Amino acid sequence: MEHSGTFRITTLLLSKRIWVTILTSLGLALLYSMRTCLTMAIVKMTDSIKSNDSNTGYECKILNQSNHTGQYSWDQNLQSAILSAFFYGYTIFMIPGGIVADRIGGKRTVFYATLCSSIFTLITPLSVYINVYVLITVRILEGILECPFYQGMVVILKKWCAEFEVTTFVAISVSGAYLGTIISQPLTGYLSSFNIMHGWPLAFYVFGVVGLIWCIFWHLLVTEYPHENPYLSEIEKIFIKKYAVRPAIPQPIPWFRLLTYSPFYAICIGEMGVGLYLYIILSEMPTYLANALGVDITTNGISNAMPFIILFISLNLSGFLTDYLATTFSSKRFIRGLMMFVGCTMSMIFNFLIESAGCSAFWVVLFISSSMLFLGAAFSQLGCNLVETFPMHTGVAFGVMNTAANVQGIVAPYFAELFTHGHIHDRMHWQHMFNTASVILMICAILFAVFVRVSPPNWALVIDENSKLNA
Repeated sequence: MEHSGTFRITTLLLSKRIWVTILTSLGLALLYSMRTCLTMAIVKMTDSIKSNDSNTGYECKILNQSNHTGQYSWDQNLQSAILSAFFYGYTIFMIPGGIVADRIGGKRTVFYATLCSSIFTLITPLSVYINVYVLITVRILEGILECPFYQGMVVILKKWCAEFEVTTFVAISVSGAYLGTIISQPLTGYLSSFNIMHGWPLAFYVFGVVGLIWCIFWHLLVTEYPHENPYLSEIEKIFIKKYAVRPAIPQPIPWFRLLTYSPFYAICIGEMGVGLYLYIILSEMPTYLANALGVDITTNGISNAMPFIILFISLNLSGFLTDYLATTFSSKRFIRGLMMFVGCTMSMIFNFLIESAGCSAFWVVLFISSSMLFLGAAFSQLGCNLVETFPMHTGVAFGVMNTAANVQGIVAPYFAELFTHGHIHDRMHWQHMFNTASVILMICAILFAVFVRVSPPNWALVIDENSKLNA
């Protein structure tokens, strides 16, 4: 291949385009920290949930250590509504958010999404003190205003990376979401243990302020197009111009063709399967560890971060591995399908092993982390596959795909409640939830592997926007 000699890891790490990608990843990390700190804080905010379980043999003897009295007596159903609220707004505005990103550009979309999310995070504790329904409203609004970030991220990355770096760049950026979870869970657990303002509001203030600071750096350092950036060398500008995914002149959105194209549904179905499992871990693992295994709030935060540390590493390594295998040994389509299938199969196996861990929080976290290791290999295939398949309408296509994925953020708390309502201290009911989610994940992986494509259909081919590149 013409570009095979140019793809060197050392050159990539020293480039300015990789630092734009890293800054994007850090922005997504902050958004996820702001989004997910509530899943940990709610454990401290609320009373221990009562269970209808009698002695089933699947309750841990250390359970009484997790009983505590919080400020609020929210039952499991209300907690599910609170945790789902963000995703109602996030999902509703996902497709319009993609249209916005395509129209106004990635830089402004990412900036305004982060700015608004930071502001709403700062006012979250106030909304809690006013009324639980004010809290739910704030979370819905935060979801609406945050959701265009992903689409803006993809829109700007395709302008900054070489075509053969797409998987690597998207994987690095998306991994920021899990870096945010790695940071937010232990930090929220630690801050919640303080006696200042009951502890839990501190996390919202910390993440909100850091988000505002990030916005300043993004505004000053990033430009929509590489040739506009004063910090980029002429050599790198020429490199990007030569190898970048070709920018497109805005065209009418071919809704009918997009929504009747089976490879597009393969991506959406893959996102739904992976999304359901990820959101179950993200939203329910703190409750699972606290109520089924009796883990205290500080240890809970650290334990909940471990699977996402593994996922963060796996996403980044899988991006490099996929690009390397696709350019060296086999077709990219085969590699995408293989990584998805093998990753989800191994993830399912480790989920089935959770039952054997008994009441050992160490082994439970180890099995879930191992599951995340392989899930990262699968997850890394989805977003980049969309970029290479729909280069002209990336923002809109990403909006539809992310809608499918983030509906699972609404579903996950209710999915968990379906299995654990009235049995929240019973490990076997939680195991049924893990097993069912794993089977769904496997079905989605098979469908993706069968129908995946890696090149655009004729109706999605790019019309070059040479005037932008030559400006």
